[in-house]
Amino acid sequence: MSRALVLFQEDLPICFFYQTTLDLLINADRARYLHLQLPTLFSRSEEGSALHLATQAISLAQLSRRRYSQSLAAMNVAIRDPAKVKSDDTLYAVLLLSGYETITFDSEALFAWGTHIDGAASLLRSRGRENFITPFACNMFLFIRRNSIQSCLQISKPIDPIFHGVSEMLSPYENVEDRLLSKAMRIPALQSLANNLLSQPSWDVDFSVASELIKNAETLDGELADWARSIPNTWSYTTVTRMSYPSTREESSSSFVPNQIHRYPDFYATRVWNLYRVYRLIIQSILLRTSPLVQSIPTAYDQSYIRIEKINRAMVDDICSSVPFLLGYDLSELKSARSLDDPQSPDEDYLWPQSCVRTYAAGRAGKFSLIWPLYVACSVISVPEPQRKWMRAQLKWIAATGEAHAHLVMDAESQTLLGGPESFRFDCV
Repeated sequence: MSRALVLFQEDLPICFFYQTTLDLLINADRARYLHLQLPTLFSRSEEGSALHLATQAISLAQLSRRRYSQSLAAMNVAIRDPAKVKSDDTLYAVLLLSGYETITFDSEALFAWGTHIDGAASLLRSRGRENFITPFACNMFLFIRRNSIQSCLQISKPIDPIFHGVSEMLSPYENVEDRLLSKAMRIPALQSLANNLLSQPSWDVDFSVASELIKNAETLDGELADWARSIPNTWSYTTVTRMSYPSTREESSSSFVPNQIHRYPDFYATRVWNLYRVYRLIIQSILLRTSPLVQSIPTAYDQSYIRIEKINRAMVDDICSSVPFLLGYDLSELKSARSLDDPQSPDEDYLWPQSCVRTYAAGRAGKFSLIWPLYVACSVISVPEPQRKWMRAQLKWIAATGEAHAHLVMDAESQTLLGGPESFRFDCV
């Protein structure tokens, strides 16, 4: 049941932020559960507290730089207080600040989101057992774990130890996404080890360590594939195969349109599926870079390369197939859309022709959740150039709608697949 914020007239923007955000979140998304706790936390917080000011900052968005600065100052005071540093209010205020930084992102604040996610993990360490004494605390822990995984993947740094060894306490609260994340949290450590091995001279590389790394990466990749095969039917997507229709011109090898288009139950499920695909792309990049360390026989490496590229192609194709749904296009009449086989020029093919109209508002959620998957996918070396250009065209279109994150990555190569840190960290809600 929805809750209501009891506020004064001057705080009406907070009500607007609360209700509009709630309307965009579905029940399965942990963010909705946490958002429902805001009225209780806000009503009991003191005016001038970190939570109170952070709520005002995120609600007023770009008009609230002053409130944001005040909330940062209040946060610095709170984390020095032995009682406040462990409180739910302080931890929730950090989540609001990271949300504010995502909403109002600009080039002057490239490092703010990552800094606050690191700070949230530090607060979890301070809280200790208090992280698991209430459902609310457990859900905040899981939410921060998700963001920490995203952050660590982007800098190839192992996830904080606070997130390990707590599965028994969290299992009652885990959903389908959390079961994926409980596996994905092992990827950053594999990235870090691979980078360490590859930084050494070839004659100094420990063969046994490299072999164990590859074995662990392949095992984890298999576990991720098992997650996809065992996903509940309510999370499954349907596939429409692109039909062949007469075109006003011949398709050329320089154009690209996805051969399949996916229809998902909701945006949240689509985002989680794309996270799964990105995770597998990152693992394939680890295997691709480290396999030569242990496979001196060319035929063995060739077989490994073929398997890696097969997985890469499937993951990239599936990310492309999710684009129309996340951009809010009506997929119910796809078979009648003749012009699906009549793409525009690669530079202008921002997505689907006018015969596929938007019948619901994609809003920011759909566009924003595409930035990270497309950015990583179009950086896979073996992707055909027409497909790469198509994906970059999607990023450019998203950037043109005002998404600053897309503007920064639309022409860049993802360093995540190359073993280097990204130039900045960002969320992909």
